[in-house]
Amino acid sequence: MKAMDLPGYAFRGVIWSQWAYWCSLAMAVVAVQVFPPGFTRNAISCLPLLTAALCVSVAFWVYESCDEFVRFAILRGVVWTAIVVAAATCGWFIAELAGAPRLSAIWVNVFGWSVFNLQFTVTMLRSR
Repeated sequence: MKAMDLPGYAFRGVIWSQWAYWCSLAMAVVAVQVFPPGFTRNAISCLPLLTAALCVSVAFWVYESCDEFVRFAILRGVVWTAIVVAAATCGWFIAELAGAPRLSAIWVNVFGWSVFNLQFTVTMLRSR
């Protein structure tokens, strides 16, 4: 792969979009505890959806700018992420039936995005 195939700022885009996602998620958690029910609390609670869309758009942008080998590696990362998240979700469901505390779906989302972005970052670093 040539150095020009992958833009130099693609890695930073993935890192900063993940950082924005984590920050917006932290703000949403704090907003639920601090703000009274109303428009402001609902707006801040929905902010992680926008930053998740940012993460998806950056990933798609990087995917479109790569050659077939890197695209295949990215798709393999998507498949492994789906497998890990599905296995973790099913495993925790069985643990909940056995008496473990209930887990919010937001933690599954955080776990899934983190696994995908870790694999995506490793793929981008290997493709340099």
